[in-house]
Amino acid sequence: MKELLADKYIRLKNELDDYKMAIAEQMYPGCKGLVGKTIYECRSRKQYPTDEFYEWKIDECYGITTKDSKRHEVAKLMGGYSFPAGGKVTKKLISECEEYVRKYKELPIDTFDVFFSIVRYDEKWKSSSGLRYSPETGFERNFGLDKSDFDEKIKADKEEYERTYKPREGYVKCERCGKQVPENEVVKYKLIYQAWDYQRGRYVTSRIGAFCSGECAMNEQMSLEG
Repeated sequence: MKELLADKYIRLKNELDDYKMAIAEQMYPGCKGLVGKTIYECRSRKQYPTDEFYEWKIDECYGITTKDSKRHEVAKLMGGYSFPAGGKVTKKLISECEEYVRKYKELPIDTFDVFFSIVRYDEKWKSSSGLRYSPETGFERNFGLDKSDFDEKIKADKEEYERTYKPREGYVKCERCGKQVPENEVVKYKLIYQAWDYQRGRYVTSRIGAFCSGECAMNEQMSLEG
């Protein structure tokens, strides 16, 4: 019996999804088994060291997704084409889908990250996010499956805070990076930017900012310019 175009489209999509999951399992064995488990987000930063964590649930493992650093490379290799979602299924579309799946399977494995969907609940809100895992660097953005993974990070953050960011007499906080700077070493810079109020609407104004370096001052000025 001849395969219908719609059935062929579904088969190709499933083939692509199965391939993504197979590569994910190769990159992170057992990744699909993490669904439903808790993953911790360490909230500690150098400027704000803390032992607190957010607890997220791994909601789904989607298989693989393209590394951010490889997006342009992959788009070029794939001819800028993406697998279509929905729409009218034609012979031309099926031909493009077949070519896409073929090319996708030829992509080097180092162009991929494993991709998870995660959720977190508090008293009022449900937060959803995506999370990447790379065999080279592990989970991104201060995430881990065990709180103890962050013991060294939290210790280092506390030491760096005491050394660099803790307020102290005779020092000024850099408006850009937050470092404490001796008063006699502060870089003063005139920041020019747009402001708005009900009487004047949008207008140009300025103020003097305090920074640890000319680089921080220029970065702040560029951020105000958008």
